[in-house]
Amino acid sequence: MKTRLIYLILIVSLLFTSCGKQSQATSTPTLPPPQSQVMNTTEETLPEPTSTPTPEPTQENYSQYHFDVVFDYAQHTLQVSQQIVFLNKSDFPLSEILLLIPPRSFPGVYTQTSLQGDLIAASSEDGIKTIITLSQPLAAQQSLTINLSYSLNLPKREGTLGFTDRQTNLSNWYPYIPPRDQSGNWLAHEPFIDASNMVVGEYIVNEIADFTVNFQLIGNTPNLQIATGARPIPMENGTRYELPKARAIAFSISNQYHLEEIQHNNYLIQAYVFSNQKQNASAITRIATQAMDLFSELFGEYPRERVVIVSADFLHNMEMDGMVLLSNKIIDFYDGTPLNNLTILIPHELSHQWFYSLVGNDQALEPWLDESIATYSESLFYERYHPEYLQWWWDNRVFAHEHNGYVNNSIYEAGSYENYRASVYLNGAIFMQDLSENLGKENFLSALRHYVENNQYGVATQKEFFDALFQANPIDLNHLLLKYFRQ
Repeated sequence: MKTRLIYLILIVSLLFTSCGKQSQATSTPTLPPPQSQVMNTTEETLPEPTSTPTPEPTQENYSQYHFDVVFDYAQHTLQVSQQIVFLNKSDFPLSEILLLIPPRSFPGVYTQTSLQGDLIAASSEDGIKTIITLSQPLAAQQSLTINLSYSLNLPKREGTLGFTDRQTNLSNWYPYIPPRDQSGNWLAHEPFIDASNMVVGEYIVNEIADFTVNFQLIGNTPNLQIATGARPIPMENGTRYELPKARAIAFSISNQYHLEEIQHNNYLIQAYVFSNQKQNASAITRIATQAMDLFSELFGEYPRERVVIVSADFLHNMEMDGMVLLSNKIIDFYDGTPLNNLTILIPHELSHQWFYSLVGNDQALEPWLDESIATYSESLFYERYHPEYLQWWWDNRVFAHEHNGYVNNSIYEAGSYENYRASVYLNGAIFMQDLSENLGKENFLSALRHYVENNQYGVATQKEFFDALFQANPIDLNHLLLKYFRQ
C-alpha cells in the first residue's frame, strides 16, 4: 500500500505533462511576437566521407532521410549510415546549413566518423549544432545531399533516448536540419532544465520529410519486438521501415512486449505493453479507437496506416509521428473505469497526431499551440463518451492543480516544470474553453478543423491559429489575450 501511494503521488505530479455574448469586431486580435535565438559556432576539420545509396525521389517536394542501421540490443549500440537529401523550401538561397544533433546532449553517446556532401566547404560545431558552410549558395527549391556515418552508444536512462532493463527507446536519435521561419531564422533551440533538474517541455522543431530506415538487429537477444509508427517491410537481413510526410521517425524496442492490435477503419491500432500489463491492453485499444474516431471527425481524417501506443519504462508521456509513449504506471494503475489517467492521457497523446504531427509548431517558443489544444481535447473526449464525468475531468485534471500563468509561455519563460504545466497545459485548457464559449462551440470546433486543413504539413504560428478563429467568427478576442497572454 505504501509503495502504491508513492507511485500515485508521482503520477499526479508528473504524468499530466506530455504536454457569452459575442460582440462584433472588424480586425484580428493583436498578437505578441515569438522570439528567436542566435547560434554561435567554432571551426572544425571535416572527417573523411562515406557513401550511402540515394533513396528514390518522391513525387511531392519534401526532404528525405535515409538510414542504414545495425543495432545490437544487448550492447546498446548502433552503427549508422545516414543520408539527407535536403530541399531548400525557403524563398531565398542558403549559404549555410544548420545540422542539429540531439544525441550530443548526452556525453559520450554520439561519435561521428564521416560527414560529406558535394557542396560542403567547411563545418563548425557548437554543442548539438553543426554549421555547414557551402561552396556555393543553394538556390530556393533546389536540393543537396549530405552523407554521415556515426555510432551511438546509448545511455542507460529512463526517457525517450536510452535504455533500461526492459526497453530501448530511439527518439531524436539522429542529425536533422530544422525548418526556418518567415524571416529566415533557423528554428533551433536548446533543451531547458529547471532548478529541480526537471526537463521543461520539448525544444525540437521538425520540418516534414520522408523517412526510410533499413534496420538490422544483431546479437543473441531473443523475442525482440520493434514498435514504430512506420510501415515495416521485411528484408533478407532485417526490416525496412517507411514513414512518408512525417516530423521524425522513432522506435521502441523490447523483448518483454505483449502486442495487442486491431484493424480499425483504414488503419491499424497497436498496443505494446509489458508482459505483466497484458490484461489492460484491450482497454488501451478501446480508448484509442474512441479517441481516433472523435478526432478524425472533428479535425480531419487520420492519414497514416497505423497508430501505436507503447508502455514507456518511465513516468512521462511523449508523442511521436504515428506513435506515443505512455508511462507504464498509468497502465499499471488502470482501474477499469473512466475515472483514471489512462482514459485522460490516451486522448491527449493521440490528439498530438493532429496538433504536432499534421500541424507543426515551435514547441520551445509556442508550446501552447499543441499542448493547450491537446489538454482541451481531453475534455472533448469526456464530453463525447463520458458526459456524466466531464465536470469530474475539469475538477481533477485542471482545478485540483495550479492552473495559472501566461498560456503563451515559452519553455524558458515558464521557469520551471510546475509553472509550465500550470500555464501552458492547464490554464491553456481554460483558455480554449473560454474561446469556445466566446466564439460558440460549433464555430470553435470548425476553426480547429480549418486550422488543421490550412496548415497541415507546415509549421504554424499563433497568427495562423487566430486567423482560423477570426474566419470562423470575426469577434474581438483581445480581452482574452489580455487575460491569458504575455504581452
